[in-house]
Amino acid sequence: MIHKAKDLSPDQKMAIESLLGRSVAEDEAISVRAMASVSAPEWLQKSWESAKRLGLDRLSVEEIDAEIDAARKARRNRQQPLEQ
Repeated sequence: MIHKAKDLSPDQKMAIESLLGRSVAEDEAISVRAMASVSAPEWLQKSWESAKRLGLDRLSVEEIDAEIDAARKARRNRQQPLEQ
């Protein structure tokens, strides 16, 4: 449902402005939607927990990129046929 800001009660307008963190203009339309909270799948939560236990949650972006590069290089080296 869409509400016109000019039709809101003072309390409703104050609540909306509090949520938005800004004033609402009289000519604005307001739409509010409630949705169920979506949590991460169990396998992903377990992966995050494992990473945290291993200290991997403290890696910098540069360290993560270096690990990815190293894994890709190792994979390429395994896929190349042996020279004879």
